[in-house]
Order: sequence, then structure tokens, then C-alpha cells
Amino acid sequence: MAIALIGTLSLTLTGCHLGDPRAKHYRASVTTISDNVCVMIQPEKDENIVSLIISEIGRPENKLEKFDAISVSSDKCVPDFGYKYEMGHAYNFSVILESPEKKGKGIIPASRIFGVDFSLWKNNGKLEASPLN
Repeated sequence: MAIALIGTLSLTLTGCHLGDPRAKHYRASVTTISDNVCVMIQPEKDENIVSLIISEIGRPENKLEKFDAISVSSDKCVPDFGYKYEMGHAYNFSVILESPEKKGKGIIPASRIFGVDFSLWKNNGKLEASPLN
């Protein structure tokens, strides 16, 4: 009995918490519409984009970063701010969504991460995006 009590107390004092406070990762979808890259995500309720990073794989200097609150919806492409993609190259597109409501209530995690790696190529004269695994 004493061993069980000591074991329970030691687990309580180690700082274990319920749930994982880190943001969960989700896969974004990528396609092309009228020869433009279109990345789509699934925001919930009041979530806004608080971080957007687009980078060419293997060329870290070819990167776009935005850290402003940007509205987004599940039926529209995530804005890419005119990022210059090149055919035959591969890219990483990463978005962090944050819920002001969850953050204000102290709900953890208050954010979610969406991302996709993809390459671009031409198929019958049209730009196509292929997700990378």
C-alpha cells in the first residue's frame, strides 16, 4: 500500500500533464488552377494564419515568410503573396493556424500546423503539382 502511494505521489510530482501542448500537424493539399499553385487547408472556426513559410527545397535563400494574422477559408487557396515558383523544382509550404478564442481561454494547443512538400512540372503544356511523400 505504501509503495503504491509513493509511486502515485512521485508520478504526480514529476510534472506530467494531460495532453500534448504542441500543435498538431496536418497535411495540406496542393493542386494547380489556371497554371497557378493552389494550397488548401481546413481552418476551424476563428483560426487565422499566423505564420506562412514557402521555401524551395535545397535552396533556403529562396524563401518567403509572413507572420501576420491572415484570414483563410477552406474553399480558397492560401495566399502565396506572388511567390515565384519554377517548373522542375520542389517546395515546402507550411502554415500555422491559431485560434484567438482558444488562446484567450488558455486552451492548449491553440494552434495547428498544415504543410505539404511538392514538385512542379508540365503535363501536356499545363503546370501540375505533385505532392512528395
